[in-house]
Amino acid sequence: MKMLLIYPPQWNPANPYLSVPLLAGQLKRAGYDVRARDINVEFFNYILTSEHIEKCFNAARDTEKALGEYIARTYPEPEKAFDSLPVSEKTKLLKFKLINEYFSKSFKEGSLISKKIDDAVSVLRSKERFYDPEQLFDAKKTVQEALKIASLPFRPNELIWDNYFANSLMKMDWVNIDSQCKDPSVNMFIDWFYEKASEISEEELDFIGISVPDLSQMIPAFTLARILKEKTSAHIQIGGNYITQNKKDFLNHPEIFGEYVDSLATGDGEKSVIETAEFISGKRSIEDVHGIIAKREDGSLIVGKEPERFRMSEICRPCFDGYDFSLYFSPETVLPVQLGKGCYWGKCSFCDYYYGQQCFDIKKPEAACDELEYYKNTYGIKHFMFIDEAVPPVYYDLLSKELIKRDLGIYFYSFARLEKEFTPEVLSNMYKAGARILLWGYECHSERIMEMMNKGIDTKLRLDIMRQSHEAGIWNNALFIIGYPTETDEEIEDTLNVIKNNRDIINSCTPSNFSLKKNALIMKTIGKDGVLSYETNGEFYTVYKDKIVGTDQQQRREIRRQFHLDLIREYSNCLWPVVYSDFDSTLLYMAKYGLDYTMNYRSDRDICLMFR
Repeated sequence: MKMLLIYPPQWNPANPYLSVPLLAGQLKRAGYDVRARDINVEFFNYILTSEHIEKCFNAARDTEKALGEYIARTYPEPEKAFDSLPVSEKTKLLKFKLINEYFSKSFKEGSLISKKIDDAVSVLRSKERFYDPEQLFDAKKTVQEALKIASLPFRPNELIWDNYFANSLMKMDWVNIDSQCKDPSVNMFIDWFYEKASEISEEELDFIGISVPDLSQMIPAFTLARILKEKTSAHIQIGGNYITQNKKDFLNHPEIFGEYVDSLATGDGEKSVIETAEFISGKRSIEDVHGIIAKREDGSLIVGKEPERFRMSEICRPCFDGYDFSLYFSPETVLPVQLGKGCYWGKCSFCDYYYGQQCFDIKKPEAACDELEYYKNTYGIKHFMFIDEAVPPVYYDLLSKELIKRDLGIYFYSFARLEKEFTPEVLSNMYKAGARILLWGYECHSERIMEMMNKGIDTKLRLDIMRQSHEAGIWNNALFIIGYPTETDEEIEDTLNVIKNNRDIINSCTPSNFSLKKNALIMKTIGKDGVLSYETNGEFYTVYKDKIVGTDQQQRREIRRQFHLDLIREYSNCLWPVVYSDFDSTLLYMAKYGLDYTMNYRSDRDICLMFR
């Protein structure tokens, strides 16, 4: 039996993602003929070329002309007519508006991007040029502009480096997702996916699994699945965290089965993917596959039991065999590594990370070091991201001591909780072991709000811990939330001031506005704790429109946006505004140059890259 696991667009193409190699490793150990393929990075290699960008630029000009003539002929006063029109017509008007605005502001600069993009891509991959900040700034700006041009013919849908935005005029309901999966005027993936599907069909596969960890992959993944259903006879399955988060809503749409997929997979897949393989090879009934959703011949749905829990010691290492790391947009690979399953705290009210996952378990430090040593010796990789939501301080101390003993010479970054057990000694050991960036959940300044969040840390020690981390040589990134229910304007301002006034130890920050997530713990307390009510943004959107006591949703977004704009402008000539959300790049700079250089570098020009 031949199996293919696919990672689809859209995700940051700088480095591989873990889900597909993780499942491939389990299937290979079980004796199955399986191959993993990152179609996301293949797609970015397809679009980020001079030929493709020039093609999209000219296509956008033709679209602007054709739509302009159509609108002038059909809607003499388009702005007045807009609200009364069906979505299909609104989409045409919005597409014309967005293309016209781009060309009005950026025609001259945009016309040059196709001539610069090949060199920009080479900078991102060059072990010499990447580490010249001025060349890196120019390359990232060119790539950013190239993606705008690649998206122009398909607006209002848009692809950026680390996200994909669907048509904002449509809610994320299945009828609208289905529409965008089939509409070549907004879906930039269709033509290329047909080429890939024809190529894949020649392999005569029995099973194709597609991983969907995030909303940004929903439309691309289902577009690809539908086309593969046309072109192959393989069993098509889509799984991943995003599918798990929306399990209940998928159960309301049996029409997905047949046209798009044969089955969906929910929950942790390390064991259930093997059960699925056993079903396809005739060794197991589909009714006995954990986590599966499929349709019977009578139209009713099979809903498998929750996947069984397992120990991390039962799971073999991910398999990256066959991966061409040179396709990624980075001079050195930063490989994702999972130390454990679940969150050891798992009580933060705003978080939905726990949903669909097993209880916390973590690899033995020696086993984790064995895995890192294997990647270094096999693939020559020495930079890693630990993708866990949080790793206990005591574990990090043990892991660090084992890494120091083995003298692996690796570098890594990780999320972490600001707990008192991150002592100067532990942080020093982590640095010696290769820790260069820690992403701390600072959340907010107010002790009252921190108690409501159930964060479970000593708030008075947070800045002390980050100062000790800084003194150890580690880059600190503070994650914080604006506008938690009942949070006052003064409390929000206090948090922003902490970030502004401690730039000596807070090297970068990731602000977010409070979002009421579909599966967050706080959903259990609707009607109290400041959350009054909510309504959906669409059945497959995992964040609700909320009504809370405190700052409303639009105000939260504007406060976050303005804060970020001000901060980026203030530091517009230094490294971090360019890479603040791209910690893979920051890790490479930290590993090569250290904290002082990376933190204090200043350009002679304004190189700020604005976010969307």
